[in-house]
Amino acid sequence: MQTFSLFTTDTRYSLPILTYVVADGEQRAIELAKANLDQSEFHRSVELRDGSRAIYQRLKVA
Repeated sequence: MQTFSLFTTDTRYSLPILTYVVADGEQRAIELAKANLDQSEFHRSVELRDGSRAIYQRLKVA
């Protein structure tokens, strides 16, 4: 299991929301990041990081 940092941009807040994701590899962490973005109409983007390395970014088009 690995721990990843997930930053979610939410229109209700001025700073991104930081969530730690524990997953069995990068692919599973990316699936969880996608699910997080789709979880709320207020979520606009996600960035998944493994330490200082960005491994996934997605922007929701309104």
